[in-house]
Amino acid sequence: MVKRLFFVQFLLFFALSAIHAQGFVIHQKDGSLAVFPSENVDSVTMITEDNSYVMGTWYLGIYKNNSNVVHYDGSEYMTFAGNRLLWHRNGKTDFFDIKYYPDRKYISARNIENKTDNIKWYVNRQTPEVLIFRDGEEYRYFYPTQRSAEFAIESHTETTDLDEIMSYAGGQTASTKTPMGRHFENKHVTTDADRTWLLNPDNEPAFVADLKRWVTKTVKLYPYGSPLPADVNQHSIGDCCALAVFASYAYLYPEFIKSIITANSDKSYTVKMFDPQGKPVEVCVSNKFMCDENGNVGQVTGKNNVITWATVLEKAMMKWQAIYNVDGIEGIGTEHASPLFTGNGDSFAFSSNVLYPSELKAAIENCLQQGMITVGGFNQKDLLCGTLKTVTGHAFTFMLADDDNSIFYMRNPWGNGDNGEDGLLRIPNNPSIVKTIDARIVNPGAAAPYLREDLQPYTPPKYIRRPTDLGVSPRLMNHVFNPEKPVLW
Repeated sequence: MVKRLFFVQFLLFFALSAIHAQGFVIHQKDGSLAVFPSENVDSVTMITEDNSYVMGTWYLGIYKNNSNVVHYDGSEYMTFAGNRLLWHRNGKTDFFDIKYYPDRKYISARNIENKTDNIKWYVNRQTPEVLIFRDGEEYRYFYPTQRSAEFAIESHTETTDLDEIMSYAGGQTASTKTPMGRHFENKHVTTDADRTWLLNPDNEPAFVADLKRWVTKTVKLYPYGSPLPADVNQHSIGDCCALAVFASYAYLYPEFIKSIITANSDKSYTVKMFDPQGKPVEVCVSNKFMCDENGNVGQVTGKNNVITWATVLEKAMMKWQAIYNVDGIEGIGTEHASPLFTGNGDSFAFSSNVLYPSELKAAIENCLQQGMITVGGFNQKDLLCGTLKTVTGHAFTFMLADDDNSIFYMRNPWGNGDNGEDGLLRIPNNPSIVKTIDARIVNPGAAAPYLREDLQPYTPPKYIRRPTDLGVSPRLMNHVFNPEKPVLW
């Protein structure tokens, strides 16, 4: 609707038969006639287009007043027909006489039955995809279909332009003071004594998550020959963001993981890390791992409780925190965990309900193909995605999908589900689910040269669950997400 709409009423009477039935005739450009008989024809409204006039049916998707935004499902709608407006609301239809003021770009309408029910709305924006009316500080967003209204995004209409899609990102964390990101500015500077302590495998970090013992365990760094997301299975410690980062490393950068872990002759492991200033630092951990009072390992493990590279990285992260005391480990954020190993904390985010499903799919695929560490979550629980359900207050690893019913996968670091499922949520092209998803994308830093070639969707390895396998502790399962003070566990 980009040209002027002129409403010109005219009366057409046409003898269609010997009994003088009434109707109207349209003379088409190709010379043919279209005849519409009717016994009740009174007048016909002829319409051409203009951006100040409205025609057709429009469905209410968003109402905004100052900073308050209310989402509607399109069940309320307006039909514009010449100088009549039909407003379908609250289970009834109201009829209005409508006038257009194209020079000032507003409409006025008066309820035919209720003379005090008047409208004076300015046409704030009008395109084929969205119609926005303004009344003072009130804005009503209308859309051409009920589905588009139900899942409307306030900021924009749906687009395939990747540059525009990426422009809706926010939450940038880059710092001019340290490559680790703003979170690490003005933090502890490494001393020689720090390096000595970190390199001594006998120095253990403090206990967390009600775990009470260090127990010597057999380590099998790479149970499947190369690091896989399946090696990351959370148990007792609330560090889901870090574990989702580890799974992203395994998905995108398995050789990077191998490059930063050295197995020593004394059964200790040296891990290459970075201090808050982004300078390399090495952390050495023993083959003792944090367990409960019964000797069950509470740290992350591989399948069947195998101690893997992920267990080693988690312990190195705990030991790092003992010196630098930036976050602790429980509740550590994605963009705060990844730079400990990559040296780069430059990141950005997409909040929930900012992108349409097709846009979020394009953004996630683009980030993964570029090797970005891509982690996200949900703000609504118990939504079925494949065979598994969403969890709130929790982090998931984004992965490419290999089935037509999913726009991408999100792996739960619990590694849960039936044999072979490995925590994989298959995200459908369903706006009601996709709009609950947020994402945090982190620069890969030192991992970048190790990006695997020809990235493919994740296929979990074959494994057999055992009765003795550790699951997620009740302490984490019963965690209640508080949106006012979000902590990801």
